[in-house]
Amino acid sequence: MKLHDFGLWFKTYDTWVWSTTIPQERDYLIYYDGNPLSRQYPSFDLVVNRLHPHTLKLNENFKVIEGWCFIGRCLTMDDFEIIANPDYKGTV
Repeated sequence: MKLHDFGLWFKTYDTWVWSTTIPQERDYLIYYDGNPLSRQYPSFDLVVNRLHPHTLKLNENFKVIEGWCFIGRCLTMDDFEIIANPDYKGTV
């Protein structure tokens, strides 16, 4: 069992460094309970993964087009919350 399998973790995309705080680099992945929830790209666009038991709920009215959220800046912890994914069906 790895420490980053539980709770909220961030992993930089280029250097693969794990952190419990949002990285200063603009390209990183967001994990919760070992599952990838999202990625914020260098362009500040955010893609939210909806295939796991939890997902991100954005607290701002960011522009969303076909699953891409246009943030325009680095996320802060106040921009989102982790919620149970209402679309998650689990394994069959």
